[in-house]
Amino acid sequence: MKNIVFLNSCPVWGGGEKWTFTTAKVLAEDPEFNVHIAARKNTELYKRAKEAGLKTEAVEVKSGITVLNPFKAKKFINFLKDKKIDIMFLNMSQDLKFGGVTGKIAGLDKIIYRRGSAIPIKDRFYNKFLLKDCATDIIANSKATKETILRHTSQWLDEEKIKIIYNGIDLEKIDQGLENPIDLNQEFGIGNDRFIIGNIGRLNYQKGHEFLIEAVELLKKERDDFVVLIIGDGEREAEIKNLVSDKGLGDYIIFTGFRDDVYNLLPGLDFLVHTARWEGFGFVIAEVMAAGLPVVSTDVSNISEIVIDGETGYLAEAGNPEDIKNKVLKIMGNDKDGFGKKGRKVIKDKFTLDKMIKNIEKFLEDS
Repeated sequence: MKNIVFLNSCPVWGGGEKWTFTTAKVLAEDPEFNVHIAARKNTELYKRAKEAGLKTEAVEVKSGITVLNPFKAKKFINFLKDKKIDIMFLNMSQDLKFGGVTGKIAGLDKIIYRRGSAIPIKDRFYNKFLLKDCATDIIANSKATKETILRHTSQWLDEEKIKIIYNGIDLEKIDQGLENPIDLNQEFGIGNDRFIIGNIGRLNYQKGHEFLIEAVELLKKERDDFVVLIIGDGEREAEIKNLVSDKGLGDYIIFTGFRDDVYNLLPGLDFLVHTARWEGFGFVIAEVMAAGLPVVSTDVSNISEIVIDGETGYLAEAGNPEDIKNKVLKIMGNDKDGFGKKGRKVIKDKFTLDKMIKNIEKFLEDS
């Protein structure tokens, strides 16, 4: 039996946390693995792990110099030794710093850094130490992510150390959500003659909501039979709401706040618009495609590895509201069902949870 811990200190719920929770939960069902999740105590990940009956460890890792607090480090090293942890998965850069050093001191067999964001890693002495001397393996969730890992590190980081394992979508859970739809027209008072466009994700800088809002401002000049649901919360919520108010777009944009029933909302959407500045994988895009919905997304990072432009949706230039608006108009006037069916097939063929777990298990066996 292999003892595994997933260290994820992100304070909010997003794609990385979904990956951590889902992967840990599935591996925990295999008698070959004894699985723990280490997370900050008052987070959605910690709460969900507890509710799912997963073994949990509270670890208050924060960014900055306190990431190597000696008292927290000693406590975590003791946890690793006490539980005889063999393998540790790390999620964020602060987890790499904290977990990389503590895991090395504790003598773990494998310290795996999972990189989920296609942002280049800086060529710093500490990154060289962490990635060469602490991390035994690196998982990238897309080709684009692997390329950005190597962009500034290829002189000293062995490319063979990086394994691409795409995120996996749980089709069964998606289908359960589709079978129990929420009536969005009724809940939000939306007329049946309007397109309902979804935008799902954290309200932060990465997701580029200002580009979405500017595109909506342009779109309403050409047609008014639509409404956008912004589903999620985050540190920019007040700023984004103020921008919508200042532009007088309250009739076209509805904020739902954080929802834990997103899969039940998907059947009521006509399509997704995603305006991120960058991504690592684009979890929500794959989930929406799995639900049979078309996608308009900015062409960033790895999104073209998922969305087939002109077949499962449209790719727009990042940061270009005019192009985003034009691609939304194309979806509105096209065969949405045809796009959706092709999108579902893409996910079923390449990005299922079963495929991801098999790849992870093979990776753990081979390495």
